Amino acid sequence: MSPLLSPDSPELDDAHFALLAHYAKHLGRAPKATRFASNTGERRSRQKGHGMEMLELRAYQASDDLRHIDWRVTARTGQTHTRLYAQENDHHQLMLLDLSSSAYFGTRHTFISTRFTQLAGIIAWRSKQQGDTLSYRLAYGDETHASNKSGTLSNLLSKLKSASQLQHRNSESNHASIWSNTLLTSKTHNKDVIILTDKQTWDKSEESALMQLAKHNRVYWIQIFDSNTYNLPAGHYQMADHLGLKQITISKHSMQQVKKDFFDQNAQLRQKLASFGIQHQLFDITESPEKIARYLLSQGAIH
Repeated sequence: MSPLLSPDSPELDDAHFALLAHYAKHLGRAPKATRFASNTGERRSRQKGHGMEMLELRAYQASDDLRHIDWRVTARTGQTHTRLYAQENDHHQLMLLDLSSSAYFGTRHTFISTRFTQLAGIIAWRSKQQGDTLSYRLAYGDETHASNKSGTLSNLLSKLKSASQLQHRNSESNHASIWSNTLLTSKTHNKDVIILTDKQTWDKSEESALMQLAKHNRVYWIQIFDSNTYNLPAGHYQMADHLGLKQITISKHSMQQVKKDFFDQNAQLRQKLASFGIQHQLFDITESPEKIARYLLSQGAIH
């Protein structure tokens, strides 16, 4: 079975994160850029604009903006040349990873927490390979980490490796939602924001912050769950959470009710996010992180 779909351990090591670089590199090409309009009428072109620093001078291509033609070089060489600016190759992203203690669980292939950290690793590698700017904030267990600096890939991968450690299911975090009460998120504008979380609720103050984030950015909400959890046969099970091991008795009726509650709550979540202009996508743990990354690529969230 694929080492990406079913890694040897839910706790990922350096070798696995190195493997993710290969998958990130071969995701394919991003679709043609689209335009983004906020609720206030502000418009951001996802087609790169004219930056202040020229990156290179190259032969004209059919898709180039005519305003960027260097007429002096064109006249001197007899061949049309275009100025390519640094901003034209710069795609700004913010990745927010928020794992509850319940994410450190799985019935097949791996744990939900592992799938999230794999996906985050692919996003990190892809951003580095494409020369994009990636800021991030991570929350798991009782830890939070953030950076808005470029060139911190090794630090980010180290934090993601830590996030996959099962010890974090023993801590029930009390921090606010990943997007709330931080300078990193409150000052975020004109970015593609990718929220990776298994959580489905927030309070009123957190909702206001989420609305502000969606007002000035294109936001993608990626949720991963384990559908097989709702197909367990009736019986007695030993489960582990932040309180330790405990015995759980499952009946057919209780399982059906838990499944209904989850999907009812998820439908409400999707409707609420849609009202903010946030794209929500629910993936099963049986789907590989590469497939989820390709979805983000198809939506323009990563390049």
